[in-house]
Amino acid sequence: MKALAVLLVCLAASLTASAQINTPVGPVALAANLPSSLTVSATPGLVNFTLVPSGISNGSATVNITTTWSLATIVSRLSLYAYFTNPASALADASGHNIPAANLFGSVNGGAFGAFTGNSPFAATSSITLFSRIVLGFNIPQSRTDTLNLRINTTGLTLAPGNYAGLLVIQAQAI
Repeated sequence: MKALAVLLVCLAASLTASAQINTPVGPVALAANLPSSLTVSATPGLVNFTLVPSGISNGSATVNITTTWSLATIVSRLSLYAYFTNPASALADASGHNIPAANLFGSVNGGAFGAFTGNSPFAATSSITLFSRIVLGFNIPQSRTDTLNLRINTTGLTLAPGNYAGLLVIQAQAI
């Protein structure tokens, strides 16, 4: 019996000693980066026009544009532009008849309509500026929503009846 008690004490001592073993520290370095971001979304993706032979046609819907940003500088100039890549042919039909950018007009946030004849960093003579502002802050997420109404003036154009299509590009720049 005495031998059994000694065996139990030895066993308990060895279990206790085993439970007290610790591993060396295994450090894991962590790194995180929050980069600048700038996004633009526009809805709807299609605006229709019912053209008249010589006059003004308004777009079927207002374009809602949301610009979202978080910039890694204290001070930036943020600008949003709408433009056509080809000033002579903002819209065209399958036969090669063109509606130039100068005959398209945009109204930003309910303001006066202006022709797509301005310059931007993305296109010369076929742009309008939707907004341009100074942004203060370092990686502070911000956003804004703007509206754009569109119209086409066919006065002075010799257009054949048909379907005309084009692509309006909306792009932001932070510098």
